[in-house]
Amino acid sequence: MKAEFIIEKPENQRPLQRATFAFITMVAWTLWISLWMPVLTAIAWLLGMHNAYKQLGLVHPLHAVSDLKLVVMVALVSSLSIGTWSQYNRMRFSGKQKRRANRPLDIAEMAPALASSVNTARQLRAGRRAVIHFTDNGHMFLTDDAGSPSS
Repeated sequence: MKAEFIIEKPENQRPLQRATFAFITMVAWTLWISLWMPVLTAIAWLLGMHNAYKQLGLVHPLHAVSDLKLVVMVALVSSLSIGTWSQYNRMRFSGKQKRRANRPLDIAEMAPALASSVNTARQLRAGRRAVIHFTDNGHMFLTDDAGSPSS
């Protein structure tokens, strides 16, 4: 079965589609973490941390509406600042070439850099894949498909 809803080139997605998928991912992770909360609570209770909120000087979680508002405000400010910073960087750096293109080397320049013959450099450039062997004194040679050295 081929999954046709998977996009292999995310740069071709529209911004609304990217934002929708990011939101769905965030909701899914939140639900996944919330499913583990009872297990983590049970483990903490078994380890004797059933009143850890009292030892930390916090109010009971059921009476912590003002603390919840504070947490929501901190989360909102954090997400807005990180989102603003990422949008600024996207506008600043998107579409810019970060590296210069490499100059293609001529075979005559490539062979001395590899300490090989021009024929070996030509074989390296012609094939998609090459097996290089080295002699005891450091000279390299290629082998063909049969395993015999090629000249």
